[in-house]
Amino acid sequence: MIEEELNRISSELLKSGEWKSKKFRPYNINTQPKQVFGAKIHPYQRLIDQMRQIFLEMGFTEIKGDIVQSSFWNFDALFQPQDHPAREMQDTFHLSSTSELPTEYVDNVRAMHEYGGGTDSTGWGGKWSENIASRNVLRTHTTAVTIKYLADNPEAPVKAFCIDRAYRRETIDPTHTPEFEQLEGVVMDENMSFANLLGCLAEFYHRMGFKDVRFRPGYFPYTEPSVEPEVYVEGMGWVELGGAGVFRKEVTEPLGIKYPVLAWGLGVSRVAMLKLGLWDLRELYQSDIDWLRKSVVCEL
Repeated sequence: MIEEELNRISSELLKSGEWKSKKFRPYNINTQPKQVFGAKIHPYQRLIDQMRQIFLEMGFTEIKGDIVQSSFWNFDALFQPQDHPAREMQDTFHLSSTSELPTEYVDNVRAMHEYGGGTDSTGWGGKWSENIASRNVLRTHTTAVTIKYLADNPEAPVKAFCIDRAYRRETIDPTHTPEFEQLEGVVMDENMSFANLLGCLAEFYHRMGFKDVRFRPGYFPYTEPSVEPEVYVEGMGWVELGGAGVFRKEVTEPLGIKYPVLAWGLGVSRVAMLKLGLWDLRELYQSDIDWLRKSVVCEL
């Protein structure tokens, strides 16, 4: 005979006493409850917020800038020659529009590119073109934001950073995407030295949880000396995370900057891959709800 089983008791059953003659479904205390996932910030955004907070605590000011930049600010102001490979189509998203050039800097930048601007630099030689400099691009690095900020704020001291997206014509694979985040920073003040730069970056990576940090020589058109910071990751060895250096006089003098400028551009997504244990950069941008639910909010 089929007998009804109750899975809950009501106030009516209690008042009437009927519960005494009813059969209740037995409870299995070993049954796992339904998993509940609380709301949380995306793991990548948490890391970006952590990086931002570190620099704010170190006394830096956060700055923002336009995604669309003129070639002048993206390349020319940084003393990149107008025939540099970085300007070619395989690296840069060129746009059909143009921007007006800042008249107060054009002559100085032209002179520096063509013959060194009266300094002991020889420049790049050739003819500098205003037409090329006025062409708009999607910024290939956030250095375009910080160099314009320095030009607008030439008085020391300046401590500023920008953490935002940059764009390059990259083939999508496990370690490259056409858009990516970059952490850019500058310090401009009297008596700033290369040692100050290394100390600042080492402090940042230590606060991000990397115990071992080292620097190896690098090359960039707009800094000298230049280095590439590396951190040691167990099982992977030394991993390079960006570039840094002291702005060359060919960058600072045409813009009226009188003091040394320490500058860096650090990879944000690469740090995220190391901290989150990922092997494919694309996982940071995919809508994988299962991965997001199971991501750890904090380490116990």
